[in-house]
Amino acid sequence: MVVCPGTVLTGVARTWLAPFDLRLTQLQMLRVRPPVGFHLTAPVMGDLSLVRYRGYADLPESVALRTRLETEAGDALANGIHLIVVQSSDGTLVVGDSHHDAVSPLPFASEEVDRIILRHLHETVDLASCEVVERWTGVYPVGGPSDALVVAPDDRVRVVVVTSGTGASTAFGLAEDVLGGWL
Repeated sequence: MVVCPGTVLTGVARTWLAPFDLRLTQLQMLRVRPPVGFHLTAPVMGDLSLVRYRGYADLPESVALRTRLETEAGDALANGIHLIVVQSSDGTLVVGDSHHDAVSPLPFASEEVDRIILRHLHETVDLASCEVVERWTGVYPVGGPSDALVVAPDDRVRVVVVTSGTGASTAFGLAEDVLGGWL
C-alpha cells in the first residue's frame, strides 16, 4: 500500500510523519492578461528563487546573494516570494508565488503580497501593462530533511510526501523511484 497524504498531516499517516516536524505553507499566485500580442519566449524565474530552493540555497554562493537580497528585496523575502512566470496557451501569464508557513493556514490572500509579486513581475519582464484576471492560494507540506519523504513502516507500506513545493515537477520520477525500488 502506498499512502500519499498530501496536506493531511494529521490523518492516517501522522504517526509515520511525526518525527519529521512537517508543517504547511500557503502560497499565492495570480493569472494576468498581458497586452494583445505579448509573447514570453521562455519561463522566467527571478533571483529570489536562488535562495528559496534547496538545490541553489545550499550552495556557498547563495550567502552573498541572500545578504544582497535582504537589502534590495527584504519585503519579498519576508513573504517567501520568488518570481515564477509562465505563459499559458491562451496568452495569459501565471505569476507567483509567495510562501507563508503555518500549522493551519488562513483561507485569505494578502493584497500586499500580490502587489509585491506584481512589482517583481514588472521589474523583471518588459510588460507595459497587465490585468489581474485570477488569484488563488494553495497549500502544501514543507520541512523534513529532503525535498520528499519516503517512509517504509514495514515491507508492505510506503508513505510518500513531497515536502518542497516541487511535486508537480517531481511526482512521476518520485513514483517511479518508489515503486521501482520496492516492487
